[in-house]
Amino acid sequence: MEFIILLIIVVAVLVLPLKMAASMMGARNTGAFYCLFALLLAVIIQHFVGGLIPGVTEQYGLLITIPLAAIAYMLVLGTGFLKAIVIALVQGLITIALTLLLGSFLATV
Repeated sequence: MEFIILLIIVVAVLVLPLKMAASMMGARNTGAFYCLFALLLAVIIQHFVGGLIPGVTEQYGLLITIPLAAIAYMLVLGTGFLKAIVIALVQGLITIALTLLLGSFLATV
């Protein structure tokens, strides 16, 4: 039971920021399943490209990750590439904020 609750929390912390960022930027498809599929596609693309480019440092990895996630968001969420880059950046900021908020909430309990 605890595993299912943890899985729901993790999916909510990952999908909710993308849904909020896509709504803010005016993407065509902003449903929860569209956002979940976009995240899964972004992870698959990043894993595939990461296997092609060995030895990428953390700094260069971040520069590669954002455009790759933007490609997945562009394809699934129905938006342009530049809007998808902004969605990826806003989603990252919202995810960090939600993670800090959830962590501080759990630390007080």
